[in-house]
Amino acid sequence: MNIRKTALTAGLLVSVMMVSAQGTSAPYEPGVTKDAVSYWLPKTTLTVTVKAQKQTFKPGEFSRYAERYLRLNNVRDKAEEVWSIESVDITPKGTPDKEQLYTLTFPSKGNRPYMELTDDGIIQAVNVHIEKPAIRQSLAPSQKAGRKVNPQEYMTEEILMAGSTAKMAELTAKEIYNIRESRNAITRGQADFVPTDGESLKFMLESLTTQENALLTLFNGTEETEHITFTVNVTPDSPVAKQILLRFSSKLGILPVDNLAGEPVWIDITDRQMTAGYGEDTKKQPSKPNAFLYYRIPGRASVRIYNNRLTLFEDEIQIAQFGKVEVVSTTIMGKNADTKITFDTTTGNIKGINE
Repeated sequence: MNIRKTALTAGLLVSVMMVSAQGTSAPYEPGVTKDAVSYWLPKTTLTVTVKAQKQTFKPGEFSRYAERYLRLNNVRDKAEEVWSIESVDITPKGTPDKEQLYTLTFPSKGNRPYMELTDDGIIQAVNVHIEKPAIRQSLAPSQKAGRKVNPQEYMTEEILMAGSTAKMAELTAKEIYNIRESRNAITRGQADFVPTDGESLKFMLESLTTQENALLTLFNGTEETEHITFTVNVTPDSPVAKQILLRFSSKLGILPVDNLAGEPVWIDITDRQMTAGYGEDTKKQPSKPNAFLYYRIPGRASVRIYNNRLTLFEDEIQIAQFGKVEVVSTTIMGKNADTKITFDTTTGNIKGINE
């Protein structure tokens, strides 16, 4: 039987009850550590995942000459970075509630149940072994980002040796027109040499298109898109209204709450009070006779995340600390203490009992 040693927490009281073969559970009391298992009840933490998109534009070296040599209008000549929020989601997870520590103390004789805790000490099962989920490894080859095309690779010697930017832009534009004429001649069958097989012809046309697009970036500029994920953890002890979760700027992206350069993104957490008694003080340590184990009946909350324009997330979520603490009586365990119980380590609720 593994015994977990847990740091004593001020204000956590436990009395030891030796009234049955399988033992009893009670709030923790200093000095009760022999032949016992201490466990936490969970507190629900909300992990908010924000997926954002960042678009970065870099002007071309010859942007000021785009209209003169290529008749391209409205070409941007200033660097720009634009952010947008793609999605917001919430994943609840359980963390130890430092105000809900209990100890199950066994008598010196009789059958003892098998207790299983999570790695951080939250109770998860009695007389049941919970397999840890396997870490999945993808066998698919990783996809590497394509190599960025360097337009200078397609510049002729004449372009590179030009004495001014204006001259380089003029010669580059002529090279683009030459590439287009070559491609048109091939597709019309008017070129001096045209590959006889389809694959070679396709490769030649794609190569010409790649050259043209690379040289065009010197006028049009380049735009890159990145998808970036941010996470924020919220552990509510009580309902909240219009609490700033983070700030967001279309130019700077996700920002901390104290950075006024971004507009606020708020979160509302409203207690739904599913059953009577949920308004009780759940931090109060219950003291009940014949208590084998303590667990939680979670409350349910409406969670909404929004900004000045729209709602980004809205759903109902079970939250452990919005509910109440209850007990599994020693009478449920039976004389042999072999009843199987599993708990939800996120909400603290009982998932199943098999007597």
